[in-house]
Amino acid sequence: MTPTPEQPQASTSPAPLAWVPWLQAGVTAMLVVLFLVIVGKARQQSATIRQLQERVEGLENSRTLERSTGLEQQVRSAVERLQAVERNSARIDILSRETASLRAELARLRSPSGTPNGVPPRGDQPPLLPPLPPLKTPPPGN
Repeated sequence: MTPTPEQPQASTSPAPLAWVPWLQAGVTAMLVVLFLVIVGKARQQSATIRQLQERVEGLENSRTLERSTGLEQQVRSAVERLQAVERNSARIDILSRETASLRAELARLRSPSGTPNGVPPRGDQPPLLPPLPPLKTPPPGN
């Protein structure tokens, strides 16, 4: 007898085993559990990474703040020094004007019309004292 296509071949094909569907269901359940565990770990790691990034940003911000504070102090001290230089420059300008006016007054006083005894002036030098009399030497007989 030859088997017809409508008849199953009982002798040539093995019967499906009853535990195979249970095995497939178990493997599928195990894969679902592993997938959920992996997703949970990935979320946990991303949360940890986020926390670490926030800490790093905090540290960078504090370092930037420290640098900014240091630079601000340097700028303040530079401004104070510049203000001191400006004050000193103003004082020098005032003293220069006073010196110029005193020189002009001195030149006016030394001019021929303003000099005592009619002695002509000698530039910026004070007037000369009258010459000293010659030294008297003691007599040799003493």
